Amino acid sequence: MVTPYIISVSREVLLSVPRDQREAALSLGSTHWESTWKVVVPFARAAIMGSIFLALARALGETMAVTMVIGNAPVISASLSRWLFDCLPLSPTSSPKLPAIALSIPIELGLVLFLLTFILNGSLAC
Repeated sequence: MVTPYIISVSREVLLSVPRDQREAALSLGSTHWESTWKVVVPFARAAIMGSIFLALARALGETMAVTMVIGNAPVISASLSRWLFDCLPLSPTSSPKLPAIALSIPIELGLVLFLLTFILNGSLAC
């Protein structure tokens, strides 16, 4: 499901490039392929990268939803009463058996994700 999403969003982005950009390249003597690869694609590069990240984030979100439904285990239970418990999101603090280091791991991963998002948004804005 990632590839069709990337293709559809990228297609819309490429079609939204101003017509003046294409016509200017063509009027300077470039072919259609040259104008596409040297003018249109660089103009829409940031949005194409955004569509890739958006599609990957969507796939990750759908995967995590299924993982939460099956209870974070590779075994699917046939019991309907167990399904209700599996759907509840469990926090790391709900288990008293976890060591202190296990409690800091989700926080550190969240900070890494925040920094990665901040860096990517800053680099694509230029």
